[in-house]
Amino acid sequence: MDSIYQLGKAEKNIKKKLLLFNKTINYGWYYGEYDKAIRIGKESLKLAHKYKHDSIAALIDNNIGIAYDYKGEYYKALSHFFTALDVAEKINDTRNQSYILSNIGLIYNTQGINDKALLYHQKSLQLRRKLKVKEGISASITNIAIVLMDTKQYEKAIHYYMEALSIDKELGDSIGLGDDYSNIGVCFQEQKQYKKAEYYHLKSLRIREKMGSIPSICNSKLNLGVVAIKQGKLKEGKKYLHESKEFFEKIGQKEALRFIYQSYSELGEKQGNYKLAFEYLKKLNKIKEELADAKNIREQTQQEMNYQFDKEREQQRIEKVKSNLENKKKQEQALIINLAIAIVGIMILIFSIILYRRWNEVKKQKVIIEEKNRQVEEKNHEILDSINYAKRIQTAILPSVQLLERVLPEHFVLYEPKDIVAGDFYWLEETKDSIIFAVADCTGHGVPGAMMSVVCHNALNRSVKEFGLRNPGEILDKTREIIVDELSKNQQDVFDGMDISLCAWNKATNQISWAGANNPLWIWKKQSKEIVEIKPNKQPIGKHFDMKPFTSHLVELEKGDRIYLITDGYADQFGGLESKKFKAKNLKNLIIQISNEKIHQQVNILKSTFFEWRGNLEQIDDVCIMGIEIE
Repeated sequence: MDSIYQLGKAEKNIKKKLLLFNKTINYGWYYGEYDKAIRIGKESLKLAHKYKHDSIAALIDNNIGIAYDYKGEYYKALSHFFTALDVAEKINDTRNQSYILSNIGLIYNTQGINDKALLYHQKSLQLRRKLKVKEGISASITNIAIVLMDTKQYEKAIHYYMEALSIDKELGDSIGLGDDYSNIGVCFQEQKQYKKAEYYHLKSLRIREKMGSIPSICNSKLNLGVVAIKQGKLKEGKKYLHESKEFFEKIGQKEALRFIYQSYSELGEKQGNYKLAFEYLKKLNKIKEELADAKNIREQTQQEMNYQFDKEREQQRIEKVKSNLENKKKQEQALIINLAIAIVGIMILIFSIILYRRWNEVKKQKVIIEEKNRQVEEKNHEILDSINYAKRIQTAILPSVQLLERVLPEHFVLYEPKDIVAGDFYWLEETKDSIIFAVADCTGHGVPGAMMSVVCHNALNRSVKEFGLRNPGEILDKTREIIVDELSKNQQDVFDGMDISLCAWNKATNQISWAGANNPLWIWKKQSKEIVEIKPNKQPIGKHFDMKPFTSHLVELEKGDRIYLITDGYADQFGGLESKKFKAKNLKNLIIQISNEKIHQQVNILKSTFFEWRGNLEQIDDVCIMGIEIE
């Protein structure tokens, strides 16, 4: 930082000098030298304004704002951000606009004003996608994920972080990767998945140690300390907490100290050192009171902050009006001297009247358009509410978590609808002799697929409960008969239906009877570590040009064998570097690779692999996979 500042002082070219000063400020806030960065920034601003380097002044204002943000002086930070944004908009510097919008979003996020934070981050992401700046896209995606994490939407946040991680890996962005791994770790930490949290925090720490950013390193050590104590690794946790505590106490970072003091109190309690536990409990309560006071102050001064911004903007407008009036006075003096110019002035007046009338007409049309837009928004809201309610209904017909855990202790279900509601569903029915379960893929996805799934789900229930069928082939035959009958009542040919993989498991004998319509059964054999595939009948459950009875297969299984029922959504997803399908072969290989993992832990690996593969591409179909281990 000091070396670059000295280079700037020695540089004769004003533009190069200012750019070096701006880089100095950038290093200042990154390495925690906030006051120094602000002092150099204000000196540099005077020079930039003197020589009318507005674009560089905007860069400097932005970096000063970041320094104030880290100090917790949010009003001053916003003042510099909005000044920089105003300049960037005037000179049409969209790249800098996207960066400043992102920083404003972070301020509102820090204050807990999540709706405003999300608005500014989405504006920033929109500009960055237009510019196709990958590092910027990654940063905006990360910022949106932070808002989701703060509102406890951890699964959504992890999906966004994984998308950012994929971009940062491609770019080789060490700072971004350090932040991505840290944020993913915090999500798992909040969900009490401490081993996963520790894994991601360690990856973050290794990257940040190479970069040499003390605040970031201490942040990773703080997270590792918290996770270590939660896992009972008290000596390791104390070491991490001590290393981070000295730095955060020095800079007075209260949010970080709150976690440190809480973990120290927990450490004392677990060690039986109640004096230490009580000492840090008192410190924790004091920090909480200070943070609560700070929150109250923020709420009390919110109106003042808005007033200050409006006052500054109004003053700028008045100055602009004064300048316009002075120019108009000079023009009027010139018009008096020259009669010809006066005639031109009259023509301008007539033209202005015409424009005013036109403007009035446009204004009326704008009101009409806004009303139409409002009506469209209301309709969209009503439709979305209806679809969300339909999701609740569809979720209600799926087997409950409690039922699955009771009858299938060693299992997982990966269920990722493409839209709010889905055409894929999973189904289970417990009988006296066996457990009958299935994974199905109905025609279409979204609302049409969901409607079809209700028809097919009802047909399966009737085949087992009403008609008392237990043989999978016979169940599929009867289900097809019910569905064809239901869809042919208006005397029109409807060829919709479903593909399905259906098992009847006799737990006493470990025998499985299985039948499938277009969807296969995969069996991972513990002894050979390979997957055996049983082929389905190549016909759907629905009207078909050549309808044949479905074949039932009897399979002998051994303890430790695993069976997988799948739909085609996972294998058909486009992604990767060449935007190709994932393919069933690669899914088989993935299941074999993760076979050492417990069955209920495989779902996380399958899910993260799917979203990493998909990247920025749209999900093309519903995804449903059920895995069961034979006891």
